[in-house]
Amino acid sequence: MTASNLPARPRISDMNSAFIIGSALTFLALCALFWGFTADDAYIVGRYAKNAAAGHGLVYNLGEYVTALTSPLHGLLETGLALLGLDPVTSYRLIAPFVVLAGWFVALRQTGIQGQALVVFTVVGLLSPFLALWTVGGLETPLLACFTTLLVSKLIVVNRAGVVSGRDFAILGLLAGLMFLTRFDSVLVSVPVLLAVLITQYRRPVIWAGAAFSLALAVSWLVFSWAYYGDIFPTSYYVKLAVGGRPPIDSLSALLNFVVLSGLLVLVFFVRSGDVEKRTPLSKAILRGAAISAVLLLLYASRSSGQHMMFGYRLFMPYLMAAGLVLSLSLRKERPMLTAGLVGGQATMIGIVTFWGVNPAPLARLPLLDRAYAEYEFITPKTYGLFMDMLKADAQDIAAHWQETGRDVQPRIYLRTGGTGYWLPEFYVFEALVSYRHGCGVQTEGSILGAHYMQQLGFSKMGTYVEDRGHARDDVAHDAPLMFSTTLEWMGPQVTGYLYGPEPTPLELSTTIGGGCSKSQ
Repeated sequence: MTASNLPARPRISDMNSAFIIGSALTFLALCALFWGFTADDAYIVGRYAKNAAAGHGLVYNLGEYVTALTSPLHGLLETGLALLGLDPVTSYRLIAPFVVLAGWFVALRQTGIQGQALVVFTVVGLLSPFLALWTVGGLETPLLACFTTLLVSKLIVVNRAGVVSGRDFAILGLLAGLMFLTRFDSVLVSVPVLLAVLITQYRRPVIWAGAAFSLALAVSWLVFSWAYYGDIFPTSYYVKLAVGGRPPIDSLSALLNFVVLSGLLVLVFFVRSGDVEKRTPLSKAILRGAAISAVLLLLYASRSSGQHMMFGYRLFMPYLMAAGLVLSLSLRKERPMLTAGLVGGQATMIGIVTFWGVNPAPLARLPLLDRAYAEYEFITPKTYGLFMDMLKADAQDIAAHWQETGRDVQPRIYLRTGGTGYWLPEFYVFEALVSYRHGCGVQTEGSILGAHYMQQLGFSKMGTYVEDRGHARDDVAHDAPLMFSTTLEWMGPQVTGYLYGPEPTPLELSTTIGGGCSKSQ
């Protein structure tokens, strides 16, 4: 089949316009419902963006070339927003829902999905409360969800046609490159399937040109990162994975709970297999590559989906719409009861996330999985929003307190929540991600001793360690109360506050991630 013989793309007027409009409005309503939720890490990215826009470089602490950016594209986009004079975090969150809708709508138009498949795809993918939550959460999720959905919808069109044009592969390469710049681990999804296409089409120079373009896009950031930061990986890679993260059982539990709660497991039982032998070589290659991608993602998720800040099934959200699209188009026949069940299940899940918690994990009550920890399981979006409001108020109180001291040195603060530094632009911040160095890891005790202000986070798994170490300092009274203390209902009353010590023990970290615990290293 040649490109000129391809079936005409279905017009948007052929689709159920009322359902499409209603679904888009429902998604926006979900985003509005969860608007109070903003991940703490979003403000870490925001501080990078503000510093870059102010001419200080893409850094968190001025003069320290250490990257905690897990998503370069996200950081660069927020830098652009800051250059326009906008608040980078808020403006990005306002744009994010429309980025997700764009990916969903283009997928509808490209694939011509209609009827039951359209409803299932939309309900399982777009209307997931977890996707809406992370769309307005301020992180890279909406960007990657859009790019992944566009990539998969284009692959579906190519698979149907049995032929890939140079333009098609260039688009696929562009999307894969953007996915990589959004999150490095997206290569587990994009590379196997595109490599499978490349192998079947290797005799065509135009395909190699598309592959080279995609590779150049990805390598450009790696080269910049190595030259600018001295490392191609963000500090989170070393802190959460290389140095040590949460037990594997946490991630396995998150994976199993997601497969059940998302509705994807139900859909798998209604998928038709099809006759693989009748497919073109290109179509077979795409299927093989997609299968490898799925296996790699599942293996990766079994180790990573339960790590810190992956609550609310964040790791899976960029791929949910794409998975829903593939499965809905593979349904054997019309099944009204299946559709009704998915709608009812999603409505129930929206209620659970809203009123029960952002990270429901019912399977964690089962034998073996009962050892797993589900982060923030019973924390609602509203409670998390109150937590972030508290951190902003704390930052304002701390800045006012420092001004009252009249001291002319740069204030230093140890934070468990790195996002708080967004509202303390003049402060030097000690925090696990931005203070990690290869030569000495994360110097928690040294950071506490080296700061004027020390944050005691009530619900932290470190317990009262910060408060205990702070009280042991010579310049802090043993019975000094926590300053600016707030009691927050966080699966029980939890107190957050700060200690102040006027004479911290200097800790001058090296200016790059490759150094040690002094600027001379």
